[in-house]
Amino acid sequence: MASACPDPAALSRHSLNCESDTVSSVLGSGVRLVAGTCALVASLLLAGCGPDASDSATDEATVDYDVPDFIQTARTTRSWNPHVNCRATVTTLRRVLGTERGSLGGATFEGGGFKPGIPDRRALHPPCKVHRVPTYVQLNHARVGSCSQINDDGDWTCTLNDPRLTGPEDMRRIHIETDRKFRRRDGWSVPPGGTDIRIQGFVFWDPGHTDAGWHNHSGWEIHSFTAWRRAG
Repeated sequence: MASACPDPAALSRHSLNCESDTVSSVLGSGVRLVAGTCALVASLLLAGCGPDASDSATDEATVDYDVPDFIQTARTTRSWNPHVNCRATVTTLRRVLGTERGSLGGATFEGGGFKPGIPDRRALHPPCKVHRVPTYVQLNHARVGSCSQINDDGDWTCTLNDPRLTGPEDMRRIHIETDRKFRRRDGWSVPPGGTDIRIQGFVFWDPGHTDAGWHNHSGWEIHSFTAWRRAG
């Protein structure tokens, strides 16, 4: 039989009071704890007592994504950045974005060829795969626009498009960005604007900018883009 969870309000009221009689009043008679440990015990007791805690963990563990056929047959290559150990999947911007358009005209999450992407754009060592889908890509046909440092966080951002593509502008471009952590390491530099390049980086979905024109009305980014080479 599962034991009942302690009253969260009672634990919160007494979280800074480590007298043994206080803990006893919350957990029941006969319980005695050494002073200084009750706050830790309280947090551990509550950690597993949320009504949806086990359900949400189970849901996350069972989420899965199909690996597209084009990924399974794609060529991979070594990283140009010495700090990245993943092999890059050689692909195209169209494969990253997909062809499905949202209400504002940008590429959707559901249509993305490399969804879900990395979970943390700030990670120095993002996973090479998430749910079996590669996260690290190489685009060989790309033209970089202007690049600039944004805000005060040290990140650099650029516009990028595939000059071979036709159709709506939002479906021919992607936002690329490099976290300051990568910028300060060897192996990265700012690409010159207006240049045809090849680029490597991690696919990331940012849900906070799907309504922004400067973000192509889509959450898709290459963040961090970790290295580039001139095309040819």
